[in-house]
This record gives sequence, structure tokens and C-alpha cells, in this order.
Amino acid sequence: MKVVEKDFGQLPDGKVVTAFTLENIKHTQITAISYGATWQSFSVERDGVKQELLVQFDDLAAYLDNPFHFGNTIGRVGGRLSKTDYDINGAHFTLTPNDHGNVLHSGINGFDAVNWHGETRNLGTAAEINFTRTFDDEFAGQLAAQVTYRLDDEDRLDIIFSGVSTENTLFNPMTHVYFNLVGKDQDISQHKLQIASRQHLEVDNHMIPTGNVIDNQNTKFDFAHLHALGQEHYDDAWVLDPSRQGEGVGLTSPDESLTLTVDSDRNGVVVFTANPDDSSDIKTALAIEMQTLPDAVNHEGFGDIVLPANETKTYTVTYQIKKSEDK
Repeated sequence: MKVVEKDFGQLPDGKVVTAFTLENIKHTQITAISYGATWQSFSVERDGVKQELLVQFDDLAAYLDNPFHFGNTIGRVGGRLSKTDYDINGAHFTLTPNDHGNVLHSGINGFDAVNWHGETRNLGTAAEINFTRTFDDEFAGQLAAQVTYRLDDEDRLDIIFSGVSTENTLFNPMTHVYFNLVGKDQDISQHKLQIASRQHLEVDNHMIPTGNVIDNQNTKFDFAHLHALGQEHYDDAWVLDPSRQGEGVGLTSPDESLTLTVDSDRNGVVVFTANPDDSSDIKTALAIEMQTLPDAVNHEGFGDIVLPANETKTYTVTYQIKKSEDK
């Protein structure tokens, strides 16, 4: 396993942002940068040519002005929170709203806009990048957070989130990563998606969950079987089937030569279609955000995102690449 570190740029305060790259025996590479613990690149080699699977940037300036959160680690809480004031088992805190009176991606407190400490470790048939950072912000408690990217020789990537807080707090981090399996700026409408889900969340006109869960069958949300995305726009949360056999999400290139499967130990996935430059109605990027269901703390049955004081919570998301030539 090959491990490379290099400077990716310098922040306005003079701090250096480092890029860490892991490469396995199949020449599959992942790169993560210390700013935002951001997943910057994920590439495979096909017929001797490098193929990038992420919609990403190659310069730091673009990540400093990144309203779509491309590749960022989002935390302490990914997605939307419908309330700004919380009392959680004796801990009180108030958040600053940033989205129609609600809080999106933790608002001004995010994991995504700070430089993390990064280290690498070579494990032989795998290697990992470990980012660590302590957060003392509007959320209750001082949070010690860790994000680990671990790539192995079988083209499996695990992203592992871990946190421990001095007070009861909220913890629902995720990776805001966008994919395009045929290349940047290409139409994704013919990408084929499958989600192991029977239900999705109903939302209001500000994309806040109402608390209602809706059946997918015979709606645009039904991806029980692999089929093309089409021209529909998505910014929605699916409830992953807890009894599923196999991965939670599968994304396949239009020619079915490349498949990415994604799974996690949490109960939801948000899928968001976008165009980074906003110059066209054509969608060129697909975000797959594995997390506990959005706004879970405010809806019974959506999942537990409370992190009790002095307890460690750890979550894992797994990405697996399958190429037709590997079969």
C-alpha cells in the first residue's frame, strides 16, 4: 500500500492544508485533505487510465468557497435540525439558524470549515488516514472527534467517525460526497440507482421532515430495483430497510461497467442531485449521504443521535468498487 503526503495549499491564517493519498495494489487511490477532513479524490485505474469517481476540485480556493460542501465531513450533525434550542439530559445549548430559521449541516459550527490534524498509517494490505480535532462551539460539551479513511487492496473504503464529549450533546456526522461515474460535468440522468428502502421521509417546503414516513412504492422514490435516475431532482431521505440483504445503496454507470455500493451502520441515506456551477438544469453530481435520519432528535422513531457525556460513539460507512473486468 502506497502512502503519500503533500501540501495542498495555505489558509488565510497561514496554516498549511495537507493532502493525504492512499493507493492500493490495483492502483485505486483516495485522497483526503486536512481542511474539513474532506474527501478530495477517489479514482480507479481502467485500461491503464486513471478515472475519477468524485465531483471534486484540485485547488484549495474552491474548497474555501464551497456552498455545496463537496467532499466535506459534516458534523456535529449532518442535515437539517428544525429547532435551535435544546435541553438534552441536563445540557442546554442554542444554535444559530442558517437556513430559513433552521440549522443546516450544523450551521456556523461545522466540521467542514476548520483544518484538522492528519496522520497516516500503513497496515500492509490496507492503509488509513486519521484526522483528529477538538470542537468547543455552540453545541454542548467539548467534543473530541476523529475521522478515519481506510482503503484496502480489495477496493473497499471505510470512513469511520468517532466522538466523545464532556457533556451530553448531538452527534450525527456524515460525508457530503458527490459521485459521477462517467466524469465531471457529465449528465448523471442515466446512472442507475438502487436503494434498499421501502419508505422515505415527508418534508415541508423548507425540506424539514414533518415526522411522517411515506411508502416508496409507485412513487419517484422507489429504487427497490436498479433503474436510471432520470430527470427528477432529489434532496430527500430514505429509510434503509433494517432487514436488507446486501448493501444499502448501489450506483452503477450507464454502461454497467462500474458499480459503487455503499452501506453503513445507520438507518438513513440522503440523496441529492446537483449541478456545481448552477449554469444548467442538467444534473452532473449525485450526493449519497449515509447518516441517521435527518432531524432525528425531534422525531420519535427516527433514531438516536444523542451522544452521552464521556461515552464514545463510532459509526462506519463502507464504499466498495466493482469493475466489470474484476468479475
